[in-house]
Amino acid sequence: MSARLLFLTTAILAVTPLVAPAQVPADLQAAARTRIIAIAKADSATWDRLTSDSFTVFGVNNHVLTKAQRLAGLKQQTPIAPITPSYEHWQRAGNAFAHRYQIGNLMIHEVWAKERGAWRVASIQVTVVEPDSAVARHAIDNGNAAFLAALQRGDAADLASHYTDDAVLMVPGMPASVGRAGVTQGFTGFLTQFSITNARLATADVIISGYYLIERGAYSWTLHPKTGTGADIVDNGKYLTVWERQDDGSWKISRDISNSDRPGGM
Repeated sequence: MSARLLFLTTAILAVTPLVAPAQVPADLQAAARTRIIAIAKADSATWDRLTSDSFTVFGVNNHVLTKAQRLAGLKQQTPIAPITPSYEHWQRAGNAFAHRYQIGNLMIHEVWAKERGAWRVASIQVTVVEPDSAVARHAIDNGNAAFLAALQRGDAADLASHYTDDAVLMVPGMPASVGRAGVTQGFTGFLTQFSITNARLATADVIISGYYLIERGAYSWTLHPKTGTGADIVDNGKYLTVWERQDDGSWKISRDISNSDRPGGM
């Protein structure tokens, strides 16, 4: 199927009513199910058989992939358990069918056409399903509460568990902590010097976009030096945290930066 025909098919589908599953050829429905399972299992041979040579992926973040590029990525993919699609719909336009469904956090729109006597996917468009803002905010609030509890317990491992494997933590007076191991090391070093009380986080606003939530807020805490005779430090400041939505729907911190409002910093 040519690119011109693909765009024409998409335009026709915009005004074409949905069809009942019973009106969709059984071999097409079987091919669609098989292809979804093949992607989950990283079965490149089956995926190749059910995909047109002129295949194009219009992915998230404006990424466009050819069949060869997508196939190379599939071969590097770690197999997972197949997920049953939800919100599944079919539309017919001439001899082609559009198949729309949701898998996890992704909405898929694929165009199927007969090629050399068999059904193959000619094109796919992938969009991220925006999370419910109230649900996401509730998850972040719960995450912050658990984070504060771990901070005041002095539990570096628990604190680091709130971060992604490739997270970056940036705090004043020290180099950035990179990766889960680096974040753990950074918290461990800090908590050997101070115990924390009266810790508070106040979220000012959030921006949600696809897989990410950007939180801006203010913090306050009291730091008690564990060695020497230094006085407690009462500190407050601001932070910017990037939360990343995980495959299971949970949120973890991907990027985290804060700085003190105290004159001269900490």
